[in-house]
Amino acid sequence: MCTSGAWTPRVAMNISRKTILVIVSTFIGLVFILAITSDFILLNSFAKLENKLLGESIAKLKYEIRESLDDMESCARDYVALVQKWGASEIGTLDTDSLVNHHVDFVAVYNAAGELLSAKSADYHYRRPADLDDGLMQCLGKTALFAIKGKDRHLKGAIRNGARLHQVVVRPCAGGGILLVGRHIDREEIAQLSDIHEFALEIRQIRDEGLPADFKEALAGLGDGASFHAVPLDESHIAGYALFNDISGQPLFIAKLTERRLLYQQGKASITYILAALCIAGFVFCCVMLFFVRETVLKRLGILSATVRQISNDSDISSRLKVTEHNDELDGLALTINGMLDSLERAEITLREREEQYRILFERAPDSILLLGTEGDESGRIIAANKASAIQHGYTVEELCGMSIHDLNVPESNETAPDWMERIFGGQWITFEVWHFRKDGARFPLEVHAGPVRLNGKNYILGFDRDITSRKLAEETDHMYMEQIRQLNTELARQANGLEAANSELEAFNYSVSHDLRGPLTRISGYSQLILEDEATLDPQTRSYVTRIYESSCWLNEMIDAMLRLAQLARSEFQPQQVDLSAIVESLSIDFRAAEPERRPEVVIAPGLTVVGDLRLLKILLTNLFSNAWKYTAHSTSPRIEFGALHNGPVPVFFISDTGAGFDMKDVDRLFRVFTRLHDPGQFAGNGIGLATVQRIVNRHGGRIWAEGEPQKGATFYFTLQPDNPSVSRSFAS
Repeated sequence: MCTSGAWTPRVAMNISRKTILVIVSTFIGLVFILAITSDFILLNSFAKLENKLLGESIAKLKYEIRESLDDMESCARDYVALVQKWGASEIGTLDTDSLVNHHVDFVAVYNAAGELLSAKSADYHYRRPADLDDGLMQCLGKTALFAIKGKDRHLKGAIRNGARLHQVVVRPCAGGGILLVGRHIDREEIAQLSDIHEFALEIRQIRDEGLPADFKEALAGLGDGASFHAVPLDESHIAGYALFNDISGQPLFIAKLTERRLLYQQGKASITYILAALCIAGFVFCCVMLFFVRETVLKRLGILSATVRQISNDSDISSRLKVTEHNDELDGLALTINGMLDSLERAEITLREREEQYRILFERAPDSILLLGTEGDESGRIIAANKASAIQHGYTVEELCGMSIHDLNVPESNETAPDWMERIFGGQWITFEVWHFRKDGARFPLEVHAGPVRLNGKNYILGFDRDITSRKLAEETDHMYMEQIRQLNTELARQANGLEAANSELEAFNYSVSHDLRGPLTRISGYSQLILEDEATLDPQTRSYVTRIYESSCWLNEMIDAMLRLAQLARSEFQPQQVDLSAIVESLSIDFRAAEPERRPEVVIAPGLTVVGDLRLLKILLTNLFSNAWKYTAHSTSPRIEFGALHNGPVPVFFISDTGAGFDMKDVDRLFRVFTRLHDPGQFAGNGIGLATVQRIVNRHGGRIWAEGEPQKGATFYFTLQPDNPSVSRSFAS
């Protein structure tokens, strides 16, 4: 109890610290994220709104300046009417109150030549008379000339008089003259605008050599056409800059408007208050959470930990943790640990059962099993052996376990032992043959499958041995039979060579006989033809006999020609090349249609069918098949001939089909015999050697040919021009 009580608080204190660290770290991270978010999002939003309000203030300033110009323009119209009624000299007689009431500082009239006719000046801010200085008079004169020379004499805007600025309105009057009404942009005017809108206003000419740096930066910012340029001066003030043009539309001066950053400061204060409130709330939350976790989790977790340690120290996996009635995660943890203990208990029982099974398998295995040591004094010694190994060697298990493997190996096996042991030490499982001694001194062969194993932190060699005496005897018997087979194969090869030579001699004899018979047959045919031409001396019966002799000689001559062509197919040299089968069939169709124009069978030819083969032989093959299709569709009501290919196998299968006379499938074995015909010669002419020729050409290409047909419905001849087996095809092509 003392140990358990001392250990539990230490664990609880460690977890408490971790809990505090996690909660505080999380809270600090949240505050940090909120602060960054406030700076980047909220303060940016306040800054944008601040810029918007500043833009509105600048818009008000521009509006005031436009209103001032509009008022002066109204005043200018009144003075123009006065000049037109009383003349230009009337302007000089105006009193100060007239200018003050119109909020203007000066009025001047110029003729069409730009000469001053009359002028009047006052200070309307102080309601007193004032004189026009020379600089202002020159500036007004230039302005008048500018208006006179310009296309538009209705002008209003600002003009520059040295370091001073003035607002003027130009209106045309009678006689081509010009009237100018103006107001000074002086300190009083600027102060009045500042008081009205509650902002600080500063105006600088853009050509001023002493232009401050912030005005220069503002000019650069306004250069891209922006309506104004805003720059925060400090935490409490922000400045806005705007350009104003002269009467010609060119930038003349820049106005700086400075306001307090009330909205921005209020935003920062709000964020500060929120962060402070969050810190206080977070501190309270951390305290509450720590108390809650300590009282509801850590104490119970300490009890669970102490119980698990006690089970571990006692190595008693039959004990179980107590489960409370809280039905929370800690109870789930206790149930999980109890389930783990159940699994461990079951695994221990299963392990004992498997150990017993492996022991039984080891002891009762039919093959010999040896475990050899590899380290220290155990190197090469038999550590364990099963009963089959003891029986195999004629020893008891106890005797084997005291022996070395070198005691069992014959001298020749001990010489090769270092080789296979080196491979096993390299991590390989190998199979090899050795010879062992039995206890009685007899030698016997073994096939061994051995490899490295690691048990209880030590390296061993595990070997499975099998007595292969019977197999050795069978191998010797097999060797004897193989020698007999080799002799038989040699005899078969000799006979095959003899048969090949006989076939060659027979082929040569056939060619020679056919060639020698051609001469007599030709003479018989010629003499018969001469006799038939002498019609006067022949009676009908003699003419019939001679006609039959002539026809028979012609038929026999055709047979000899066919036999010679068939023999030439086997003796000709094979010359492979790329052949377009579709083009050959197309050419045959054209030739046959030209020969028999009265026939119009439907011919369908698949395009682009090519193959590697002998062009001459393939022309003969397709000519025979196409001519048969053409011939046997002569009596068909809807003749159709098709040439195509099937690509659903290892090699293309070409075919020529027709809707002609067809044949009975029971006669299919007779199709490719020499001089064999399935139809009446009276209906369809032929010598019965065409399909045999086709078969020989297909065979020379390494392919095969077969046919399908039905009487009066047509026939289809399928053929390949390369072996079906790809490896055979490659060797045949080479």
